[in-house]
Amino acid sequence: MKTTLILDLLFAGYFLAINGLQQQKSPAKNHQAIHPLQESEERRARNQVVSRNNEFACKMYQELSQKSKNENIFFSPLSISTGFSMLTLGAKDYTLSQLSENLNLKDMPMKRIYQGFHYIIQSLNQPNRDLKLHLGNTLFIENQLKVQKRFLNDVKNIYEAEVIPMEFKNPKKAITEINNYVSQKTHGKINKLIKTLDQNTMLLLISHIYFQAEWEKKFNSKDTKEDDFFLINGKSVKVPMMYRGGKYKTAYDKQLSCTILEIPFKGNVTGLFMIPDQGELKKMEEGLSKDKLMQLRQSLQYSSVDVCLPKFSISGTYNVKKYLSGLGVTRIFDGSADLTRISPQKTLKVSQAIHKAVLKMDEEGAEASGATSIETLPMTVPPLIKFNHPFMMSMIDSNSNSILFMAKIMNPK
Repeated sequence: MKTTLILDLLFAGYFLAINGLQQQKSPAKNHQAIHPLQESEERRARNQVVSRNNEFACKMYQELSQKSKNENIFFSPLSISTGFSMLTLGAKDYTLSQLSENLNLKDMPMKRIYQGFHYIIQSLNQPNRDLKLHLGNTLFIENQLKVQKRFLNDVKNIYEAEVIPMEFKNPKKAITEINNYVSQKTHGKINKLIKTLDQNTMLLLISHIYFQAEWEKKFNSKDTKEDDFFLINGKSVKVPMMYRGGKYKTAYDKQLSCTILEIPFKGNVTGLFMIPDQGELKKMEEGLSKDKLMQLRQSLQYSSVDVCLPKFSISGTYNVKKYLSGLGVTRIFDGSADLTRISPQKTLKVSQAIHKAVLKMDEEGAEASGATSIETLPMTVPPLIKFNHPFMMSMIDSNSNSILFMAKIMNPK
């Protein structure tokens, strides 16, 4: 009988609300040393991976929405895809092909995939932006596990991952040390990410993304007033509603029956807000795709509007194993997984994959721990865009067009 040892994954995408944070360590020097031709090649690889990641983001959103019913949704698709793409470095045969296919990376050379992810991480972690944005990865490895040197070198060089030895045979101690690490990385906002660990755990992966930014044009807190937010069941709750009038990029899409509003943050990150017509939430969600989002953004035009947006604070904790299994990723979670490029000694499988994300949005900004035609009617966008019933939101890095976070606000209270 084979002994199956366990590989745990924890994915954390965060919007946090802390001031005076230290600047994250950046790989900017390495990035600046890249030859222009090499940088151009890496940029093309990045664009390919971003496109694949964004399609994965929409598929993941659909899966979460179907299984979460009328609950709030908030997650970082980039954090999840980055973490699982790291595992392709250690996977072989059907485990590798199944993982690649369901991450939308099929038919793309592995070298180009890793080149793209490397460039994404570098570009997101650039300093001197008017925001705090950092994508990081950490591997905790059992002291007694003999890990392939190539795997370790690749996760360090491609994904800039930290590698930390850990004594998983003492689960209580390991939980304390890892939770302390996560707490430090999230500046005290998430303190108990891990509650249990199997003593057979051999390797644990944490992929985290940190984001804090101000609105390019802030809302005035003096204009914030309590107002009704109408729930899907017809009831309403009182919420603080922010108000601001100004020029914003907007559009109305007949196919999805929704109004689209873009609100920029400082540092070249954009919030894309989509509010459906009454009773059309399901129609809007079902029409969501990477290509549709791109077309919606291209259709936006400036117009003078009044915006009413609720202040809210939401979080999401997800068993990623459950949702990825629904998308077709199964082999990596069972005893037949081939992860021998991580270690030739033992049979490894992924037993846990946990994603936790936290979002707070207020007057200052966000804080966190085929081709179809679009009919754009800028003149028909109402002068008041009021987010007073369930809506969707995506946070997009404008430099790379990466979807950093996706959310559905069913109840902002």
